[in-house]
Amino acid sequence: MADQYTRIDMISAVRKYLLDRKYELRPEYDPALAPARVPIFACKAKPDGEGQEIFVDIITEGKIKASNYFRDREISGLKIRNASSAQFFRHYFPNALVYWAIPDYLEKDSEFDAFLKHCKEEGIGLYEVKKDDANILSVREYPGVTSQSLQEERIRSLFQALEKISKPKLSKEQKKSIQTVIERYSHEDISYLVFYPEPKYLAADVSLRDKKYNISRELVNRMSEVNNISYKDTIFKFSDTYNSRREDDYQIAYEVTQELWKKYNLEYPKLHQDFEQILKRDPKYRDHFLHAFQVFLYGAYIIDKKYKQLCGTGYDSKVGSRIEDAWLIAATYHDYNYMIQKFENWTQDFFKEALHLLDNAKIAQLSFGESYIKDGYMFKTKRLTDSLGLSVDDITLKFLYNKILVDRNHGIISGLSLLKYLDKSKHILSEKVADSACRAISIHDNEIWQFMSGVAKEDDKEIEEKFRKKKVLPKLSFDEDPISFLLILSDTLQEQGRETSGDSKAELESVYFKNNEIFTEISFEGDDSKKAFDCKIAELTDVEKFLTSSKQFKIKVIDKTSDHSYELRIGKAKS
Repeated sequence: MADQYTRIDMISAVRKYLLDRKYELRPEYDPALAPARVPIFACKAKPDGEGQEIFVDIITEGKIKASNYFRDREISGLKIRNASSAQFFRHYFPNALVYWAIPDYLEKDSEFDAFLKHCKEEGIGLYEVKKDDANILSVREYPGVTSQSLQEERIRSLFQALEKISKPKLSKEQKKSIQTVIERYSHEDISYLVFYPEPKYLAADVSLRDKKYNISRELVNRMSEVNNISYKDTIFKFSDTYNSRREDDYQIAYEVTQELWKKYNLEYPKLHQDFEQILKRDPKYRDHFLHAFQVFLYGAYIIDKKYKQLCGTGYDSKVGSRIEDAWLIAATYHDYNYMIQKFENWTQDFFKEALHLLDNAKIAQLSFGESYIKDGYMFKTKRLTDSLGLSVDDITLKFLYNKILVDRNHGIISGLSLLKYLDKSKHILSEKVADSACRAISIHDNEIWQFMSGVAKEDDKEIEEKFRKKKVLPKLSFDEDPISFLLILSDTLQEQGRETSGDSKAELESVYFKNNEIFTEISFEGDDSKKAFDCKIAELTDVEKFLTSSKQFKIKVIDKTSDHSYELRIGKAKS
């Protein structure tokens, strides 16, 4: 396959194409279109004084599945044939032209033929984006697939039907009179569709899900491409049905995770999902439940693409012993005990509100020094220290004691609580898988891996001196420990749906493979986008120094508000 184009580059190419044709561009994701979202919205004055609106959405995949874009639906007994986001725009803006922009490298197979057929039937046009001789992206209308506005289609069909009945052609005045009536009725239809208290267009096949839905559309689409991991059928079913489901994302993520855990005779604890709503009472709290699910999806995609290479890192093909088994457990459990790290924050708020206490009241201190905590967790640290290559001496135990009992670091507590949970369960996970997941979870928090690599500081100088000198984990290799590598990388990259009040909006623009390398683009937009942009670059710069790989991971961070971008590379450049 030829090099894939980025979503950002394709948008730029189409916008230039329209500018060259005298279209006036509106802001990307113009708020006037809410709740719908489309990257390209332009308008051009027509000779009769009216404006011709045009909407363009972007497809970057190398292989397309027609049912991901067109699907028959039934809403309240009303059957909709070939429902799609493009059809929503045709109905919402009946005088507009609607296009998809597709890359020239898109595989021309039977699914593509079905996609073309649907586009032609539904009056949806296609732009094809390709590189010209100067290696610059150029745009052309795809042959034989042009857009027709819904209004134009309806009026033409009605005129043809009337002329068949009345034989002679309709006069210009008759056509104008009929057209005025049709336009009035169709606008009334749109008004009822849009402004009804429970608008049906919020169904995901007709438009994108609204702001309470936070699972990345890019990740949902990429899950339709998995071919190698053992639970690919479950992942594909999630991708295939996500757009048509009415449950919120929390319920969908929980059900998928639960289905996957049951493959190993394990119940995924529901406590994590339930406590999210309590933690969200803090306006500064960032989501950790859907975050963990999206971290899992991101890593599952990479593992699937690198499957043959990664299976040679100590994993085998038996159920419970595979690399994807370790990844599932590590990714979906890695923030499970974050609620403990924030325990005093939310209990203080709870008791103050429930008992009508003063703001300066101090109550509900959690004691982690009880014997049952020590017995349950401190004795599990031997498996963790062995996996990290740590000698179990007084200073190491003091470090772990501080992190568990004083700092309540959610990474180490989650790693050890996983081992405790597995002890109580009749699971089929191998020791290798359990230890890999525990290690990755325990060190994923930057407070821990930076300390292990000799970077972070510690209040206890004796502990700091030992770890700075020894540098237990100076570098983390994708080739040697892919689970820990992917958990730290994807945990840092995954921002979509984690916004707090006053924050910018984050989005995973794309993740894809090109020349056996992994490319990821994330973006920020909004009033605080520069702050989020700068913070993410600082975080990734630290990660870049710590992670290493024989394969290159290329990351691009974009500030849409200021149109700035920054690129990083993790791993060796191609020779």
